[in-house]
Amino acid sequence: MAKERAQKIIAAAGLMSRRHAEEAIRAGRVALNGEVFTDLGRVLDPETDQLTLDGAPVRKPERKRVFLFHKPRGVVTTKDDPEGRPTVMDFFRDLPGLNPVGRLDFDSEGLLLMTDDGDLLLQLTHPRYGVRKVYEVEVQGKVPRDFRKRLLDSVELSDGPGKFDELEELQSGKRYRVTVSEGRNRFVRRMFGALGLAVVRLIRVKMGDHELGTLKPGERREVETS
Repeated sequence: MAKERAQKIIAAAGLMSRRHAEEAIRAGRVALNGEVFTDLGRVLDPETDQLTLDGAPVRKPERKRVFLFHKPRGVVTTKDDPEGRPTVMDFFRDLPGLNPVGRLDFDSEGLLLMTDDGDLLLQLTHPRYGVRKVYEVEVQGKVPRDFRKRLLDSVELSDGPGKFDELEELQSGKRYRVTVSEGRNRFVRRMFGALGLAVVRLIRVKMGDHELGTLKPGERREVETS
Protein backbone atom coordinates (compact mmCIF):
# COMPACT_ATOMS: atom_id res chain seq x y z
CA MET A 1 0.00 0.00 0.00
CA ALA A 2 1.21 3.53 -0.74
CA LYS A 3 2.76 5.33 2.19
CA GLU A 4 1.12 8.43 3.64
CA ARG A 5 2.16 11.22 5.94
CA ALA A 6 1.32 10.75 9.58
CA GLN A 7 -0.70 13.95 9.89
CA LYS A 8 -2.92 12.88 7.00
CA ILE A 9 -3.64 9.53 8.64
CA ILE A 10 -4.48 11.16 11.98
CA ALA A 11 -6.88 13.57 10.26
CA ALA A 12 -8.48 10.77 8.23
CA ALA A 13 -9.13 8.87 11.47
CA GLY A 14 -11.27 11.82 12.60
CA LEU A 15 -9.15 12.61 15.65
CA MET A 16 -8.30 16.20 14.71
CA SER A 17 -7.66 18.45 11.74
CA ARG A 18 -4.45 18.04 9.76
CA ARG A 19 -3.13 21.34 11.13
CA HIS A 20 -3.71 20.22 14.72
CA ALA A 21 -2.14 16.86 13.87
CA GLU A 22 0.99 18.68 12.71
CA GLU A 23 1.05 20.60 16.00
CA ALA A 24 0.72 17.32 17.91
CA ILE A 25 3.67 15.85 15.97
CA ARG A 26 5.85 18.88 16.70
CA ALA A 27 4.89 18.60 20.38
CA GLY A 28 6.15 15.00 20.54
CA ARG A 29 2.72 13.46 21.07
CA VAL A 30 2.93 11.10 18.10
CA ALA A 31 4.97 7.90 17.80
CA LEU A 32 5.66 5.53 14.93
CA ASN A 33 6.23 1.90 15.93
CA GLY A 34 6.95 3.09 19.48
CA GLU A 35 9.39 5.84 18.51
CA VAL A 36 8.38 9.48 19.02
CA PHE A 37 9.13 11.76 16.07
CA THR A 38 8.66 15.46 15.39
CA ASP A 39 9.39 15.86 11.70
CA LEU A 40 6.33 16.50 9.53
CA GLY A 41 7.73 14.63 6.55
CA ARG A 42 7.51 11.21 8.19
CA VAL A 43 5.57 8.72 6.08
CA LEU A 44 4.25 5.27 6.94
CA ASP A 45 2.26 2.33 5.64
CA PRO A 46 -1.13 2.36 7.42
CA GLU A 47 -1.43 -1.41 6.90
CA THR A 48 1.81 -2.45 8.60
CA ASP A 49 3.09 0.46 10.74
CA GLN A 50 1.66 1.35 14.14
CA LEU A 51 0.93 5.01 14.73
CA THR A 52 -0.05 6.30 18.16
CA LEU A 53 -1.27 9.66 19.46
CA ASP A 54 -0.74 10.26 23.17
CA GLY A 55 -0.08 6.55 23.49
CA ALA A 56 -3.39 5.47 21.91
CA PRO A 57 -3.43 3.66 18.54
CA VAL A 58 -4.55 5.69 15.54
CA ARG A 59 -6.94 3.31 13.86
CA LYS A 60 -7.64 3.37 10.17
CA PRO A 61 -11.32 4.24 9.63
CA GLU A 62 -13.46 1.44 8.29
CA ARG A 63 -14.14 1.68 4.59
CA LYS A 64 -17.69 2.73 3.85
CA ARG A 65 -19.52 0.73 1.21
CA VAL A 66 -21.90 1.98 -1.46
CA PHE A 67 -23.86 -0.18 -3.89
CA LEU A 68 -25.92 0.70 -6.93
CA PHE A 69 -28.94 -1.59 -7.01
CA HIS A 70 -31.69 -2.06 -9.58
CA LYS A 71 -34.76 -2.44 -7.40
CA PRO A 72 -37.34 -4.61 -9.14
CA ARG A 73 -41.07 -3.86 -9.11
CA GLY A 74 -42.92 -5.58 -6.30
CA VAL A 75 -40.17 -5.02 -3.72
CA VAL A 76 -40.49 -2.78 -0.64
CA THR A 77 -37.75 -0.25 0.15
CA THR A 78 -37.57 -1.09 3.86
CA LYS A 79 -35.57 -3.45 6.05
CA ASP A 80 -38.65 -5.50 6.91
CA ASP A 81 -42.32 -5.53 5.97
CA PRO A 82 -45.20 -6.45 8.30
CA GLU A 83 -47.18 -7.71 5.31
CA GLY A 84 -44.46 -10.20 4.43
CA ARG A 85 -43.65 -8.69 1.05
CA PRO A 86 -40.10 -8.98 -0.34
CA THR A 87 -37.80 -6.13 0.68
CA VAL A 88 -34.57 -4.74 -0.75
CA MET A 89 -32.70 -6.45 2.10
CA ASP A 90 -33.55 -9.83 0.56
CA PHE A 91 -30.94 -8.93 -2.07
CA PHE A 92 -28.34 -7.94 0.57
CA ARG A 93 -28.58 -10.73 3.14
CA ASP A 94 -24.78 -10.99 3.04
CA LEU A 95 -24.49 -7.28 3.97
CA PRO A 96 -27.03 -6.63 6.76
CA GLY A 97 -25.43 -3.32 7.82
CA LEU A 98 -26.52 -1.46 4.68
CA ASN A 99 -29.43 0.98 4.49
CA PRO A 100 -31.46 2.13 1.48
CA VAL A 101 -30.84 5.73 0.42
CA GLY A 102 -34.30 7.25 0.13
CA ARG A 103 -37.04 5.06 -1.27
CA LEU A 104 -38.72 3.74 -4.37
CA ASP A 105 -42.39 2.77 -4.33
CA PHE A 106 -43.44 -0.89 -4.28
CA ASP A 107 -44.64 -0.62 -7.89
CA SER A 108 -41.67 1.44 -9.10
CA GLU A 109 -38.24 0.20 -10.13
CA GLY A 110 -34.78 1.38 -10.95
CA LEU A 111 -31.77 2.89 -9.22
CA LEU A 112 -31.55 2.60 -5.45
CA LEU A 113 -28.36 3.22 -3.50
CA MET A 114 -27.53 1.03 -0.52
CA THR A 115 -24.83 2.15 1.95
CA ASP A 116 -23.50 2.09 5.49
CA ASP A 117 -22.26 5.68 5.08
CA GLY A 118 -24.54 7.90 7.16
CA ASP A 119 -23.05 11.11 5.77
CA LEU A 120 -23.71 10.06 2.19
CA LEU A 121 -27.24 8.99 3.06
CA LEU A 122 -27.93 12.44 4.53
CA GLN A 123 -26.39 14.27 1.56
CA LEU A 124 -28.50 12.35 -0.95
CA THR A 125 -31.82 12.54 0.90
CA HIS A 126 -32.03 15.79 2.88
CA PRO A 127 -34.05 18.46 1.05
CA ARG A 128 -31.44 21.15 1.69
CA TYR A 129 -29.03 19.45 -0.72
CA GLY A 130 -31.56 19.36 -3.57
CA VAL A 131 -30.16 16.21 -5.17
CA ARG A 132 -31.68 15.67 -8.61
CA LYS A 133 -33.28 12.39 -9.57
CA VAL A 134 -34.14 11.33 -13.12
CA TYR A 135 -37.02 9.01 -14.01
CA GLU A 136 -38.34 7.48 -17.19
CA VAL A 137 -42.12 7.40 -16.99
CA GLU A 138 -44.78 5.71 -19.10
CA VAL A 139 -48.31 7.10 -18.79
CA GLN A 140 -51.83 6.38 -19.95
CA GLY A 141 -54.62 8.86 -20.55
CA LYS A 142 -55.37 11.91 -22.62
CA VAL A 143 -52.52 14.37 -22.37
CA PRO A 144 -53.78 17.96 -21.74
CA ARG A 145 -52.67 20.54 -24.27
CA ASP A 146 -50.88 22.63 -21.62
CA PHE A 147 -49.45 19.69 -19.67
CA ARG A 148 -45.80 20.64 -20.23
CA LYS A 149 -46.23 24.20 -18.96
CA ARG A 150 -48.19 23.07 -15.95
CA LEU A 151 -45.73 20.35 -14.94
CA LEU A 152 -42.78 22.74 -15.23
CA ASP A 153 -44.53 25.72 -13.62
CA SER A 154 -46.80 24.48 -10.85
CA VAL A 155 -49.30 21.72 -10.14
CA GLU A 156 -51.40 21.82 -6.99
CA LEU A 157 -51.07 18.68 -4.87
CA SER A 158 -52.66 17.76 -1.53
CA ASP A 159 -49.47 18.74 0.32
CA GLY A 160 -48.72 21.90 -1.64
CA PRO A 161 -47.69 22.89 -5.16
CA GLY A 162 -45.03 20.97 -7.04
CA LYS A 163 -43.15 21.15 -10.30
CA PHE A 164 -40.66 19.17 -12.36
CA ASP A 165 -37.18 20.59 -12.92
CA GLU A 166 -37.01 19.18 -16.45
CA LEU A 167 -39.38 17.28 -18.74
CA GLU A 168 -38.34 15.54 -21.96
CA GLU A 169 -40.74 13.73 -24.27
CA LEU A 170 -39.43 10.30 -25.31
CA GLN A 171 -42.58 9.08 -27.07
CA SER A 172 -45.43 11.43 -27.87
CA GLY A 173 -48.18 11.17 -25.28
CA LYS A 174 -46.74 8.05 -23.68
CA ARG A 175 -43.15 8.20 -22.39
CA TYR A 176 -41.23 10.98 -20.66
CA ARG A 177 -37.93 11.61 -18.91
CA VAL A 178 -38.51 13.63 -15.76
CA THR A 179 -35.96 15.38 -13.53
CA VAL A 180 -36.96 16.38 -10.01
CA SER A 181 -35.26 17.57 -6.84
CA GLU A 182 -38.34 16.82 -4.74
CA GLY A 183 -38.44 14.07 -2.14
CA ARG A 184 -42.14 13.89 -1.38
CA ASN A 185 -43.86 10.51 -1.35
CA ARG A 186 -44.99 9.28 -4.79
CA PHE A 187 -44.33 12.78 -6.12
CA VAL A 188 -43.90 11.95 -9.82
CA ARG A 189 -47.00 9.73 -9.88
CA ARG A 190 -49.10 12.36 -8.14
CA MET A 191 -47.93 15.10 -10.48
CA PHE A 192 -49.07 13.18 -13.56
CA GLY A 193 -52.19 12.00 -11.73
CA ALA A 194 -53.21 15.61 -11.05
CA LEU A 195 -53.41 16.05 -14.84
CA GLY A 196 -55.49 12.91 -15.29
CA LEU A 197 -52.60 10.72 -16.42
CA ALA A 198 -51.98 7.31 -14.85
CA VAL A 199 -48.37 6.17 -14.50
CA VAL A 200 -48.09 2.57 -15.71
CA ARG A 201 -44.31 2.30 -15.40
CA LEU A 202 -41.79 4.38 -13.50
CA ILE A 203 -38.07 3.64 -13.45
CA ARG A 204 -35.41 5.77 -11.79
CA VAL A 205 -32.31 5.98 -13.96
CA LYS A 206 -30.18 8.51 -12.10
CA MET A 207 -29.68 9.94 -8.61
CA GLY A 208 -27.15 12.72 -8.20
CA ASP A 209 -24.00 11.55 -9.98
CA HIS A 210 -25.00 7.88 -9.86
CA GLU A 211 -26.62 6.17 -12.88
CA LEU A 212 -28.46 2.89 -13.27
CA GLY A 213 -26.57 2.03 -16.44
CA THR A 214 -26.95 -1.57 -17.61
CA LEU A 215 -27.94 -3.08 -14.26
CA LYS A 216 -30.86 -5.48 -14.63
CA PRO A 217 -33.61 -5.86 -11.98
CA GLY A 218 -32.15 -7.47 -8.89
CA GLU A 219 -28.52 -6.79 -9.86
CA ARG A 220 -26.11 -4.70 -7.81
CA ARG A 221 -22.69 -3.14 -8.30
CA GLU A 222 -20.36 -1.74 -5.66
CA VAL A 223 -19.08 1.81 -6.13
CA GLU A 224 -15.45 2.49 -5.36
CA THR A 225 -15.06 4.92 -2.48
CA SER A 226 -11.97 6.61 -1.11
